[in-house]
Amino acid sequence: MKSDVSLLRRLGAISYDIFLAFSLVFFVTGVVIIIFFNEEVPNGDAFFYVITIPMTYLYFTWSWVKGRQTLGMKAWKFQIKQINGNNITHKQAFIRLISATFSFAVFGLGFLCQLLDKDNRAMHDKISNTILIKN
Repeated sequence: MKSDVSLLRRLGAISYDIFLAFSLVFFVTGVVIIIFFNEEVPNGDAFFYVITIPMTYLYFTWSWVKGRQTLGMKAWKFQIKQINGNNITHKQAFIRLISATFSFAVFGLGFLCQLLDKDNRAMHDKISNTILIKN
């Protein structure tokens, strides 16, 4: 099955989702500051990661599994599915998030693979056996 979502559309949705994820992180950080009333948060760095990493994970995986799209994907009018057309599983969402993060961390090379792929799928789509399709 061939994806009909362009790299530009994909990057547009990613930019929306990154802003949303940062907004969630800032909100949670603000709540923590209010709770501790401007006192130093014990183990602040560790606390920050313990809260923000699972929160980001839940945003993406919950959106993909339950709604088939994040808010960025909804704005850019596409969704995620398994190759056979079914909704993706939690396992696929986890694999996709980890591999997409790695793809992004290595200068976006996993995303650029979409330009060379005959099915128009990025590396993390192939690894997680998923596909992006327009609504």
